[in-house]
Amino acid sequence: MIWLAKRRYEHFSSRMRGLNWCFLAGHILFFIAHYIQTHIWYDGLASDVPEVTALGSVALMLIVVLLLEAPRRGLFWGHGKRLPKRMWITLKKYHGYLFTWALTYTFWYHPTASSPGHLIGFFYLLILLWQSALIFHEFHRNRYWIILLEIMVIPHAVIVAYYQGNQLWPMFLFGFSMVFLITQMHTFKLIPILKISIAISFALVVIGTYSYFGRLEQLHEIMRIPLLDYSIAGLIILAFFFFLPGRKTQIPDS
Repeated sequence: MIWLAKRRYEHFSSRMRGLNWCFLAGHILFFIAHYIQTHIWYDGLASDVPEVTALGSVALMLIVVLLLEAPRRGLFWGHGKRLPKRMWITLKKYHGYLFTWALTYTFWYHPTASSPGHLIGFFYLLILLWQSALIFHEFHRNRYWIILLEIMVIPHAVIVAYYQGNQLWPMFLFGFSMVFLITQMHTFKLIPILKISIAISFALVVIGTYSYFGRLEQLHEIMRIPLLDYSIAGLIILAFFFFLPGRKTQIPDS
């Protein structure tokens, strides 16, 4: 349907069109099918494939979003807007296929269980699938809606980690929040002093939290998620730079 939408629709629209409703109907149909499948056999793909594949599929999707949005907000504190043009055009052209695979894969990986982690996970999946149903709809590229989709990973990851009974929830909370601070926050046109104030407040909250729980020596763990995200983003940029060269450009805001 993505291929068909690209052939049929040349411009974005403010109204839901035929294929948008087809996407939505398909999502509802397969959610019902997955619900029935869970109650008959329970196990999703989790019994057959490594957990890292489900985590990695969604992580890759979020990293590609960082690159897609870079022309509007940069990658590092508002900088890094000039990226290989061919990379941006390629990601823009094919990201729908990658994202749909990632969401479908992780959707069928998990059973439709009622634990807090599963519930918020499926809520997150549903709004991401709703985004896919908005293909060629004006709201699909609304920057504030997009950033909401990005930061919803924070409560999802924190709740899952917390209910697993380990002490890694601060790593997810502050790790993903660092990505927001470094990149996503710059979606908003904030004055420099406000950005600096937010960064200082963030640092104080991080130190205070780790001190309170007696885990100050583990403070370095909050760097894992940002390092992974930006390392993979860097590898994607380098791959296009060396293997698919194209001149750097300032991509129009539209």
